[in-house]
Amino acid sequence: MNKNNAYFLATLVCLTLTTPAHTQPSGTPITIGEQLTIESTVLDEQRSVIVGLPDSYQLGDEHYPVLYVLDGSDHFHYTTGLTRFLATNEFIPEMIVIAVNNTDRTRDMTPPSEESGEQQNYPNHGGAENFQRFFAEDLMPWVEENYRTHPYNVLIGHSLGGLFAVHTLISRPELFNAYIAISPSMWWDDQGLVDQAEEFFSSTAQLPVSLYMTVGNEGGPLLGGTRKLSGVLDAATPQDFLWQFDHMPLETHGTVPHRSTYQGLEFVFANWALRNPYDVYSQYGLEAVKQFHAFGDQRYGTRRGIPVTTQGSLLGNMIRDGDLASATTLLTQPAETDTTPSGFYSFLADALRASGDQEQSTHFYLLALQKNPGNMMARAALDESDVDYSTLIPQVQVAANVLQSYEGMYSSTLAGVIKVSVEDGQLYRELNSTRFKLHPLSDTEFYLQEDDVRYNFRITDSGEISGIHIRLGNIQFIAERQ
Repeated sequence: MNKNNAYFLATLVCLTLTTPAHTQPSGTPITIGEQLTIESTVLDEQRSVIVGLPDSYQLGDEHYPVLYVLDGSDHFHYTTGLTRFLATNEFIPEMIVIAVNNTDRTRDMTPPSEESGEQQNYPNHGGAENFQRFFAEDLMPWVEENYRTHPYNVLIGHSLGGLFAVHTLISRPELFNAYIAISPSMWWDDQGLVDQAEEFFSSTAQLPVSLYMTVGNEGGPLLGGTRKLSGVLDAATPQDFLWQFDHMPLETHGTVPHRSTYQGLEFVFANWALRNPYDVYSQYGLEAVKQFHAFGDQRYGTRRGIPVTTQGSLLGNMIRDGDLASATTLLTQPAETDTTPSGFYSFLADALRASGDQEQSTHFYLLALQKNPGNMMARAALDESDVDYSTLIPQVQVAANVLQSYEGMYSSTLAGVIKVSVEDGQLYRELNSTRFKLHPLSDTEFYLQEDDVRYNFRITDSGEISGIHIRLGNIQFIAERQ
C-alpha cells in the first residue's frame, strides 16, 4: 500500500469514529396486530397466526365476524387496512382478521392430483383435506375461545390459496360463510376441480354461501379453468348461493389480491348497508329499505334492523322535504335493538313543533330525554311548553372519594388532553379551555349536557382508574390516564 492510500484510509477511519451518527426520531409505535403460535394436533406442528383486532374491540363486549387470510404474512398488512377503511365507511362490519402463516404451502393448499407432472414437481401435495381439519378442529375453536367472535366466517385465498378456497367450498361448504378466491390455481390436476364443482353444484339445491372470484392477466389454464367454473355456476346455481366472477386484466398475479380483497369484501357484505337509502325509499318506499336490511340480518346472522346511518340519512331528507308523517313512521318502527340516537328524536320534534303539531312534538322530545337526559335541545323545548320531565333526569349521588379518584389528566389521539377535576362535590371535565359539568348516571358513567355524550371511567381489577371510555354518538375512543 502506498503512502497516499495509507493516509486516505487513516483519515477515513478517523472520520468514521468522530462523526456523530444520525439518530432516528423516536415516537409512539402503531400496532396493527400481533403474531401468536398455536399447537395443531391435526397437523402435529406449531402454526403461527397474525391477529388483527378492530379498533373498537377494547371498548365494549361486541362480537365480530372473522376474516381468515391464507398466506398470512404476505397479505395481513393491507387486509387489515382495507377492512378498517371499509368498516369506517360502513360498507362492511368491523372484523377480526386471522392471517395464517405457512409451513408447507403446497402440502396444505392442494387437493390430491392424478397428474404425473404434479406428482413429480410437488411430491408433498394433497393435504388440503387435512388443512380443512386444522381450521375446523384447531384454529377456529382457538379463535372462538380467545376472542369475541360472531358466527360469520370469511376465507380469502390467493393462487394455491384460491384453489384451497374453491376446494373447500365444494367439499366442506359449511366451514365458511363466504369465500374470496383470488386467481385460484384452477390449472391444478388438469382442471379436475371444475368437474368436481359441476357434480357438486348440480346436486346441491340450497347453499346460503357467497363466492367472489377473480383472475388477473395470467391467462392460460388458470383463466380457462376459472371461466369454466363460472360457466358451471351459470348453469347450476343453488338457491341462496350468491356469486360473482370478475376478470381483472390490468392486474398481475402479484397485484390482483389487493383489488380483489377490496371488491370481494364489498360483494360479500353487499347487504350490510344501503349507499343511497333515500333513492330506494323514494322509488320503493320504507318497506323496501326494511326488507333490504332484513335480508342482510338473515344473511349475516345479525339483528341490526335499519342502521343508524341509514336512519339518519332518511330522516334528514324526509324532514327537508316536509314529509313528517314518514319521518314519524321511521322513528316509531319496532326494532330488535334500540340504537336510535337521542338527537334524531329532538330533530324530528323540532320539525313537528314548527309545523304546529305540539302533541307529537312533546312526545318525541320526551323520547329524546329518555335516550339521553343531557339533551339540552329537548329540555329547553319542554321548559318552554311547561312540560314536567323531572322523572327522566337521573338523581344519582356518587361518593366524594369516588369522584376524587377520577381527578387527573387523560389523553387520547382523537380529543387531546382532558382534565377531570372535582369542585363543590361535582365532577368537571375541561377540554380545549372549555369546562363542563359531568352528571352521573352511575358511579362510573356520566353524561354531559350535550347530545349523546358519555364518559365511562375504566377501572382495573386492582381498583386503579386506567382511562375514560368516551362515546359521542357512534364515535367511541379511549382517553388514557396520564
